[in-house]
Amino acid sequence: MRAPIAQLFGRVTADRANAFVLLFLLDAAYRALLITIVPQRAYAILGSAAGVTLLYFGVSVAGLAVSLYLPAILDRVARGTVLAGATLLSVAACAMFASGSLPGLVFGLVFQTAVGAILEVLINVAMLDHVARRDLNRFEPRRLLYAGSAFVLGPFVGVALDSNVAHNLTFAIAAALAIMLLLSFHRFGLADTDTQALRPRTQSGERPNPLSLVPKFAAQPRLVLAWVLAIGRTGWWYMYFIYTPILVAGYGYSADVGGAIVSAGMIPMFLIRTWARLGARHGIRELLTWAYAITGIVTISVGLTGNLPKLSLALMCLAACCATAIDGAGNVPFLRAVRPLQRAQMTSVFMTFRHVASLTMPAMFTLVLSVAPLAGVFIASGVIALSMSALSRHLPRGL
Repeated sequence: MRAPIAQLFGRVTADRANAFVLLFLLDAAYRALLITIVPQRAYAILGSAAGVTLLYFGVSVAGLAVSLYLPAILDRVARGTVLAGATLLSVAACAMFASGSLPGLVFGLVFQTAVGAILEVLINVAMLDHVARRDLNRFEPRRLLYAGSAFVLGPFVGVALDSNVAHNLTFAIAAALAIMLLLSFHRFGLADTDTQALRPRTQSGERPNPLSLVPKFAAQPRLVLAWVLAIGRTGWWYMYFIYTPILVAGYGYSADVGGAIVSAGMIPMFLIRTWARLGARHGIRELLTWAYAITGIVTISVGLTGNLPKLSLALMCLAACCATAIDGAGNVPFLRAVRPLQRAQMTSVFMTFRHVASLTMPAMFTLVLSVAPLAGVFIASGVIALSMSALSRHLPRGL
């Protein structure tokens, strides 16, 4: 087993390959188990979609702040200690969610968002420490394959465990996964690495102001382009997870059908290795250009076929399949562009793409729905995907 895994991850040793497999699966499984049940709890407590949207908007602001200040934390605290703190926050978040109260919901979401920001930076920096830059085009799609497989089942398993097995069992399992993630980091020695990238300093030896990293990031066009493309990718999936069930309900189908449609759209995640081979053969630039373009066209078609429910839902599944090709490139544009001595600093800024997407998408869709029916959301998302296709043409030809 060890040799095939090492081969799968290119030049990474078998032990480190095993470590990354576990990290990706545990992190994705933790998030996937909670991705459906937490919004359901929020809706039950707040009683309105508007209240849930406002709550998530505020929590995204907190997550953005954590991402920007994380380099300062890493400058003062060892990686293993930061990871231990993130684990404690993960367990605390699950306990807060299980309380079923409004304060528990708010604090749980804040903790969960902070944990997501921390783990994204730590896992990406660890990956950059142990994966050669020339191997990233092969490595990143495979990473997403493991993470994506968890999201095929996790959202529905989380709800099923809570509803049919034991109340709050999902949160207990998620907390256990967080603890296993911490143990895996230590087991494979990834929590002990201490590189210059994790302790950024100015030439004078002073600790950098987190906000000072933003101009440094913005001064590197390739990093900015990778960040914008990541926002486009995340924003599309945000639309998919939130508005596909609403589209299904609008057609009069049951919630089970909505869940089945969402699940069917995620199944093509298993094709990521196919997309990776296409990217290796034709280049990430070409892969992203065509994947964004086709996803955009099909998504617009969803909005234009609103009077044909079966066709519209079939097109939604097709659009998700096309979007998995975008995920096939993952964060390669950023990983190939970031300078080794700026890994922790620039990674923390880059990872804000999730929070920026979760801030801008609700705001944009609120404006769209104020002047158009639900179909307008899919048309707007398709237009954004087409604009991402155009931006992808500015990636380096050799990527």
